[in-house]
Amino acid sequence: MRFSVIIVNYDSWPYTLRCIESLLATGYEGLEITVVDNDQKPVPELPSGVRLIRNEQNVGFARAHNRGIRASTGEYMVFANPDTLVERDFFGRLASFFTEHPDAGIAGPRILDGSGAVQLSARKEIGFVSGLLGRTSLLTRLFPKSMAVRRLFPAMDAPDGPTIVDWVSGACMAARRSIIEGIGPFDKRFFMYFEDADLCRRARESGWLVYYLPCTEVIHHTGKSSRSKPLATWRLHKSAFLYHRKHGPHGPLGLYSLVVLLGLTARALAKLVASQASDIRHRVSAKGEKCGS
Repeated sequence: MRFSVIIVNYDSWPYTLRCIESLLATGYEGLEITVVDNDQKPVPELPSGVRLIRNEQNVGFARAHNRGIRASTGEYMVFANPDTLVERDFFGRLASFFTEHPDAGIAGPRILDGSGAVQLSARKEIGFVSGLLGRTSLLTRLFPKSMAVRRLFPAMDAPDGPTIVDWVSGACMAARRSIIEGIGPFDKRFFMYFEDADLCRRARESGWLVYYLPCTEVIHHTGKSSRSKPLATWRLHKSAFLYHRKHGPHGPLGLYSLVVLLGLTARALAKLVASQASDIRHRVSAKGEKCGS
């Protein structure tokens, strides 16, 4: 088997089925598909040949993917979110890329949102500046063409060909099975978020390169697998701190880690407050429209 695709489903069966449909529509013969279900809802009928693994509870993104890895057999692993759609030549392009780049351990495609806008799915290593200039931060939205943003997010410059980066998004990434066997699968301590950054970093530390592939496109309908935005925000910042504790400098007496912890906590609280305020405005607006109708 050439490619093994693993999809972790959680409250997203309509999107998962569309993702599977797009994978099968490629017509690629050396392909196996495994769905790991973290939910307890009834399972719809799946296309013939699609393997289903069900967890008794939501074990998180990393653990679920690791179950899929153990059950699969492909030379290359593709980790795809349920809310992604691949183009017809997706696997052909990946196969050619890995053949032509024996130094490549992990690769990520160009990811577009539902409106066709490029998502910042390839990044430089995480640091203090990248903490301020996150993909959805105010500074990134206000100054998307600034040198700092373009340096942190190579996708912003729309490179012509495969580009070496530090980290590609787990929304859709491909990896050699030999890499996974050598460095180990996803770190199960990351329930959700930053497990992709951790895997890419461990691959780089083992001597492999991580590439961004701007000529291979995937559509990603962001956030369709998360029921609770406040919980997702909390998990994002918790995983960011775990990543720092695992790979970042701690400073004397752990003071730097304390500063990072306080900063991430403040950032999470600010996002939660902004999210709640936005929800309230939407509800008030909807109520006003209803009363005026």
